[in-house]
Amino acid sequence: MQQFLRIFLDIVLWRRGPQDLPVSGLLLGLTVAAYVVVSAAQLALLGETAATWLFFVIVDPMLLAAWTWLVLRIYGRTERFAQTATAVFGTSALLGLAVYLPIQFLLSALGAGPESGLAQILALLLVVAFALVTGRILKLATETNMITGIAIALTYFLLVNLLVGLLRGTGG
Repeated sequence: MQQFLRIFLDIVLWRRGPQDLPVSGLLLGLTVAAYVVVSAAQLALLGETAATWLFFVIVDPMLLAAWTWLVLRIYGRTERFAQTATAVFGTSALLGLAVYLPIQFLLSALGAGPESGLAQILALLLVVAFALVTGRILKLATETNMITGIAIALTYFLLVNLLVGLLRGTGG
């Protein structure tokens, strides 16, 4: 397992790509499970509603997998789905565990709520990190360019935020 954690870290640091992961349904399942566990920890720290929990624990992983498959289908690269989805879920879980959760603990300790300026700046930096890491994974998987990969990643991010906004009644 340590070997895979190194690969995910190397993907985050742009030293490797999804092609360096094995085609494994088991590994994909484990990374989805890790993604859900990290999401649950984030939701618990934020004190989110049951509807938000339902969305991020069930709908978001299914939507992210479907989005990844659709992108690969559009580019004629569906044979890369297992590796690409594993990379996306694994790096997202790693970033959440190693970056987001510690920052959230720190903000809580400082008494800075999610609406504080510091929290907003850190949230923006996390979106940038997600866009760069996931964008590069999609760039490599689709054999396009970095702008396209980032655009695809940000489109997914905006879609999820729109859906969560609709769920919460804030309209996105």
